[in-house]
Amino acid sequence: MNCDIQAATREWNDAFRLRAAQTRTPIAATLELTRRCNLRCIHCYLGDQAEQCHTKDRELGAGAVQAALSEWAAAGCLFLTITGGEPLLRSDFTDIYRHARELGLVVTVFTNGTRITDDIAALFRDLPPRKVEISLYGATVATHDAITGVSGSHARTWSGIRRLRANGVRLALKTVLMKANHAEREALERQAAEIGADFRHDAAIMPCLHGGSRAPLALRVAPEDAVRADMATAGRRRMWREKIEAATAQPASDRLYACAAGQTAFHADPFGGLSPCVLADHLRCEPAGHPFGEVWNGGLATIRALKRQRAGGSFSGVLRGACAHCPAFNRVETGDEEVESEYMLQTTRLRFDAAMKEAYESPS
Repeated sequence: MNCDIQAATREWNDAFRLRAAQTRTPIAATLELTRRCNLRCIHCYLGDQAEQCHTKDRELGAGAVQAALSEWAAAGCLFLTITGGEPLLRSDFTDIYRHARELGLVVTVFTNGTRITDDIAALFRDLPPRKVEISLYGATVATHDAITGVSGSHARTWSGIRRLRANGVRLALKTVLMKANHAEREALERQAAEIGADFRHDAAIMPCLHGGSRAPLALRVAPEDAVRADMATAGRRRMWREKIEAATAQPASDRLYACAAGQTAFHADPFGGLSPCVLADHLRCEPAGHPFGEVWNGGLATIRALKRQRAGGSFSGVLRGACAHCPAFNRVETGDEEVESEYMLQTTRLRFDAAMKEAYESPS
């Protein structure tokens, strides 16, 4: 794709999303098909998998999920992310995925890759997703399997990757940056480049959403290491610089949630509940037979009326463009949407300084 086409595509996409925001159209949904997973990752925000496995009987069946997808599409939904847990644990995944694609939804699938069979790869070949994002936690077997807690998971993930590549499915690899693997980030990025896949990382480890364990926080890399990874490539440095400049150019808002949650996006859990995003579980709505439009214009709209009560921090002023957390993230970690952890504040300040240093030193 040449630069002119890329620029035109970005311009169209920006205009489309702006129009959706102005009309409060729910164009993007995240569907958490299950909270069950076949891995036992040490950093997982879902908490103890032994507990999550007991939730299987509460999960919506394929018919109910398909009916919900039809409602969302009728309401204007275009983009769907299917996630978990591990969504491919669902025996009805194929039926649900096929229905989503037949509705015309642009689908992204998040998976650990270990359950990519020949049949699943063929499904994605025949009904292509926008992309399949695979979590890879180490460039080596030892690191990946230590993080997932399952011996052989690295080999099975790469088997899934190879199946998808053989079927021409668009791939992206991603990792959660933590003490156990941050020394392998560059090697992971090289592995992604070798197979022509995009790569991204995220250092924003949080306490468990279900059960409240704070053990994952001990896995965080130092703020300096997190920011060093953020600024490791010219593309990432440019992305953060543009994000900061765009945020600074916008007038300050007193809205607590300045993101797409409840404005153009929403989250659906495996049990039929809807919330503005996966982290805003305290604003969860139970449809209880009500049409999606009523829930969207009712309970899911309440997040848009919430206002900031505290001045300063990362959500206002020049720092807001360098911020990689949100009020819902704060609530999970500190118990208060407007109280940021020192870790997040320090990371934001370092990221801002690094991006601006790059801007000042770059030729005009």
